[in-house]
Amino acid sequence: MKKRTKKYNPEKHAVRLDSVYRTIRLSKPIAEDSKTMLNEQIHAALLAITSGVGKPEHFDVLASTVDIVFLMSENLFDKAYKDEIDEARQAMFRLKDRFHKHDKFSFDGEGYNAIKALITIHDEVMNNVTGDEMLRFMRARANAIKSGNYYKGEGIAA
Repeated sequence: MKKRTKKYNPEKHAVRLDSVYRTIRLSKPIAEDSKTMLNEQIHAALLAITSGVGKPEHFDVLASTVDIVFLMSENLFDKAYKDEIDEARQAMFRLKDRFHKHDKFSFDGEGYNAIKALITIHDEVMNNVTGDEMLRFMRARANAIKSGNYYKGEGIAA
């Protein structure tokens, strides 16, 4: 007989007792309190950057928002709002470049308007997706970051 080379991992073979309830919960639209909490974080990040006290964490929140809306638009909504999303992505690149040049986060006029429009789109998209779809796109973004596909720069990884 061959000797086993892999150690037994109980987590890999674990059975989730709440899988039915979890599946049902994730197939429903996102709860209002979850949307409110997410919107508060997005608006706080936008306010911090426009007030001149933005930190890389605020950039990360806005970059995540842009990327999640981009992924959802590409995969669920037949590339709806493509132009607005492209403008917002370019605004984030300009924001990152300005940070590297001036050591301070600040939008240009077009960038601010593009991000404001994208936040409105984000709110609309959130009303039309399920929790499972949202988690799937968040995982896709996390995997993209792990593979090195993100807003690259010195000190910023979003």
